[in-house]
Amino acid sequence: MINTIGITKLQSYEIRNSKLDNVAKVTVILALSVIPAVFVPLGGTTDHFYLPKVAAMIILALSFLAVLAINKIRFKDIVQKDRINISLFIYFILLAASVYAAENKVFAIIGVPGRWEGLVTITLYMFLFITARLYLVPDEGLFKIILVTAIIVSIYGILQTMNFDPFPRDVLRENWSKRAFSTMGNPNFLGSYIVLIIPTSIYFYIIKKNITGLTAYAILFYCLLSTGTRGAWLGTIASIMAFAAIHYMYFRYSKGEFTRYIILLVITILLLALYNFNTEGAFIDRFLSIARDANEFLTKGDRADYSGANRGFIWKRVAELIKKRPLAGYGIENLGEAFKKYYTQDMIELWNEVRYLDKAHNEYLHIAVTSGIPSLLVYLTFISQIILKGLFRLKNCKTALLILSSVIGYMTAAFFNISVVSVAYVYWIFLGLLAGSNGNCYKFNLRA
Repeated sequence: MINTIGITKLQSYEIRNSKLDNVAKVTVILALSVIPAVFVPLGGTTDHFYLPKVAAMIILALSFLAVLAINKIRFKDIVQKDRINISLFIYFILLAASVYAAENKVFAIIGVPGRWEGLVTITLYMFLFITARLYLVPDEGLFKIILVTAIIVSIYGILQTMNFDPFPRDVLRENWSKRAFSTMGNPNFLGSYIVLIIPTSIYFYIIKKNITGLTAYAILFYCLLSTGTRGAWLGTIASIMAFAAIHYMYFRYSKGEFTRYIILLVITILLLALYNFNTEGAFIDRFLSIARDANEFLTKGDRADYSGANRGFIWKRVAELIKKRPLAGYGIENLGEAFKKYYTQDMIELWNEVRYLDKAHNEYLHIAVTSGIPSLLVYLTFISQIILKGLFRLKNCKTALLILSSVIGYMTAAFFNISVVSVAYVYWIFLGLLAGSNGNCYKFNLRA
């Protein structure tokens, strides 16, 4: 009798676990294959890019919860009590607490219009993270689907730089022509998206010997160049170097893999030369400006405020704001309110106008200034735990190599870019896939 009860409980757990895996799998696949392509090109002043993606995330979340309710799956079956989830919970509490410190609580909850990245949207990111942890075996099929979507998005971006766009544009973007923004709404955001996806193409070429992976890499990399986004360029360099380094340290290279790395390098150089030729040398000048701007900012030169597309101006004043409120910050999505309050005259002196500076253009500074230094420390602890878990599981986890590289690349780009609804959910899902659930591994060996 006892054994029968034990077996029944085990079978019930396995059925429940299987259902969770299936619903998580469908949710993650839809999020990573459909949402990147979601935009509503109506022209005029409508939000083509950001609110539609938030709406898509809400629909996915509600659908997921409905399936759980129908199958009577409990909360404790979804969220395990481990260090990663505990850190996530503490981070959420600190973000929620910052709402009370916000001057504009509506912005803190739903986000600045046109950004929509308040507490509601960040909660959606966290929901997708937890869902991705339930995806028991994120196999290569998932990443093939992701890559197909990324290729379509990238081709569209490249066509935009050739003055071909079949969709009507809004008033802000109607005259944009030299930089790709595709379905992401901004060249910087498209660059961040490609940083996350490009290791997938490298994985399929280097590890799986698939020439399609090399073709995908060429398309994604040329689109990345077409964004003109220096932070994303640096993030991609970091992701490729991380991929190659982790691959070598954990598995060494076979002769064939080393040859494919050389071919990848040659293709990269040829694409750089082609893009530089097509832009009449603009790429080389923009790439070299990274060092010039860094030197100007670090040495506090006469044009330090102008460095990094005015990031120098923003970063210096964000640092001052953090000193004034180091614990609770100024509230999620309230940086623009703080800038208006303290630096209106500075903005007039620099730009002859007052601008609404709602992002710090450095994700780590942004977390610290909006929700406090403790919040930043908890966030970094959360990310560090995930990366360490990914490294620990790498030996037996087939796709962990590309996810780790993606996360490292994105975190590098985040020093110069911002979190936005166009891309951040992809990053959070990748974190969830890397963290896994209940210690489950991806079942495969890299050489399989």
